[in-house]
Amino acid sequence: MKRKYFHLLNFPIYIVGIFLCSQLTNAQLLELDFTSEKREESSFKIHFIRFGIVGASSLKHLDLTAEVLKFRYDTKNGLYLGFTVFGTRTIWRGNKIDTLNTFDFLMNPIGGTVHGNLFTRIPLKRYRTKNSNIGLSMGTKWIQGSPLANFKSNSFFDHYLRLGWIHQRLLAEDPLTNSSLSFWTFPHLQFHQSSAESRKLYFNDQIDPFASGYGIELGIEYNTQLKVTLHGQQLLNTNPEGSFGRFITRLIVAYRF
Repeated sequence: MKRKYFHLLNFPIYIVGIFLCSQLTNAQLLELDFTSEKREESSFKIHFIRFGIVGASSLKHLDLTAEVLKFRYDTKNGLYLGFTVFGTRTIWRGNKIDTLNTFDFLMNPIGGTVHGNLFTRIPLKRYRTKNSNIGLSMGTKWIQGSPLANFKSNSFFDHYLRLGWIHQRLLAEDPLTNSSLSFWTFPHLQFHQSSAESRKLYFNDQIDPFASGYGIELGIEYNTQLKVTLHGQQLLNTNPEGSFGRFITRLIVAYRF
């Protein structure tokens, strides 16, 4: 009997997201906002090549990422919608195992040769120096895995969804020097979906086509220009005898041009 897999595109929250936003394609560069009162009007902004990002993971990868394009929409009521396109290039692989190198691409929250991410933040409580939100992040990564025999294409798509709670806090602010220091945390559940064929080719069938797990993100932002993020995550429904059930950490440093 052919095994049936649950497809992320059929996940109810994903369908709701498509209905609300019409088209979806992680990232985890959260846009902090400490506006406690309603805005006079909604705003829409477009940014090009805004952040340069360096990342290092516990799987011994060092990579460079560019935030190539970003659309941002803020409503009067504090709802935030952002669509971002990232591009990542690995400059050093300290791991000699091909499957773990490909796994690092999968677990990089802003990784992928090309990566499109939709992020929405729904406000719960808002104060002058802190706020709480529901965070929903979903997207698609185009990943280039390890080389395959017979010159087969070595790329595949990973679709993901992250749903959790965001807490933001303003730690310090000096209006005279226009400087600030902020903190955020984003514990979340996460789901990844890819084809059964790619799971077999790149991960030896040790990861289900529909994989689930959890993660937590901790970050500090200085002057809205420098962001330092520590991200940890783990997939739970993997082969217990395999190498992909480990907790993966990543340090991300992003600088706004």
